[in-house]
Amino acid sequence: MGDKYLYFSEMNDIFPKGCSGDDSIALAKLYIDNWIKTRLLLQKAELNLSKEQIDISKEIETYRTSLLIYKYEELLLREKLDTVVLDSEINKYYETNMANFSTDEYVVRAIYIKLPDNSPSLWRVRQWLMSDQEKDVQDLTDYCKNYAVQFDFFNDEWVQWAKIELPQKEAATKQLANNDRPIEQHEGQFTYLVRIKEKRAPGDTAPLVFVKDKVKSIIINKRKLNFISELEQNIYNDALSKNQFEIYKKP
Repeated sequence: MGDKYLYFSEMNDIFPKGCSGDDSIALAKLYIDNWIKTRLLLQKAELNLSKEQIDISKEIETYRTSLLIYKYEELLLREKLDTVVLDSEINKYYETNMANFSTDEYVVRAIYIKLPDNSPSLWRVRQWLMSDQEKDVQDLTDYCKNYAVQFDFFNDEWVQWAKIELPQKEAATKQLANNDRPIEQHEGQFTYLVRIKEKRAPGDTAPLVFVKDKVKSIIINKRKLNFISELEQNIYNDALSKNQFEIYKKP
């Protein structure tokens, strides 16, 4: 096109290994069409822009400067930045900045049990469910192992409310929002029991388990910013001490 030529050798890298003949032809056609469109747009730009607009040497130099500095900083960050974040650091940052971490959904610490309706002594299960005494907890665990279709104590950890399966979830969510009473529902041949031990509503502070990765990323990013700032200052101070530059002041 004009005095510009696209050679087949320039397209070698566009063909994946094992590409069939038909696929190669289709990829080549797409590449060629895009190449032509780019050159046509470039011609139009050169014809219609002023000499000042076409002169992009400053923009190119600015981009080159930024790109080289970025690559150098990334190299040093990979080689020298400490990316190990201790749990103690994560906990400290979280506790200091809890207001910055909110949940956008209900999260709970809960006990969930699904039992056949003909399970014996359901009244006793309800009592055990609401007790924190070690013997009652053990009795409930043993009972569930023998009779429950499904049960989960979630190791007393926070879980998303959405992951707790109930037949009338909307009604359960309304109850969750309005009070802390145990939730009991029935469907088919089954009874569902949920004890909410603690809850966080949307907008409340998110438990650490849900934002731990985010906190870690924030800490590492702060280290990156500090590293780059110190790098720039150290290079500046070193050059200043060696008289590698001089700042002239107007008289």
